[in-house]
Amino acid sequence: MLNITVETHPNNLSAAVVLGDNLYSEALHAESNKDLCRRFIQKIFNEGELSLLGDFMSPHVVNHELADSFGEGGPPQGHNIEWIGDLIFLYRHAFPDLRFDIEDQIAEVDRVVTCLRMRGTQKNALMTIAPSGRKIDIAGIRVDRIAGGRIVESWAHLDALGMLRQLDALPPLNRSLQQLPVAGWNTVPALPQSAFVS
Repeated sequence: MLNITVETHPNNLSAAVVLGDNLYSEALHAESNKDLCRRFIQKIFNEGELSLLGDFMSPHVVNHELADSFGEGGPPQGHNIEWIGDLIFLYRHAFPDLRFDIEDQIAEVDRVVTCLRMRGTQKNALMTIAPSGRKIDIAGIRVDRIAGGRIVESWAHLDALGMLRQLDALPPLNRSLQQLPVAGWNTVPALPQSAFVS
């Protein structure tokens, strides 16, 4: 027997949408995956319950970071569950009031994309950045792959440049208007006309 669920679109003028068993099952699966990621962000990032990492992540999880893309040679390397725990501890120590808010989530098949907003006040050192008392408010995005009810792979990107700017931790640019050539700023020599003739 075919189970059918009827959803009504928020637009009153539109017709009802009918979902069969398969689509309904996929929708429930996607919602379950989104819920897992929401609870992960709340418990681990916001509440700092690092002892619960294993409830949300596989022991063999692979965490990818944007910085890995700029490594020298070889494919980007992922990081394990201990690495993510250390990283979260580092940020929660530097920003004791750290808060991640979920701006949006999209789920499809085994992936969940979560758009985040990270806020906090730097009360302690963050690596080599001395405590500043400054507030940060930056955007970020996570893509988590779910299998067996746990995160097995993730990609996380935060606006690190924006964070460094807000912490006043960027070196000053070594340029000024006085250093620009008088005749104009473009000092690239013009190509000879013969370069345009075939």
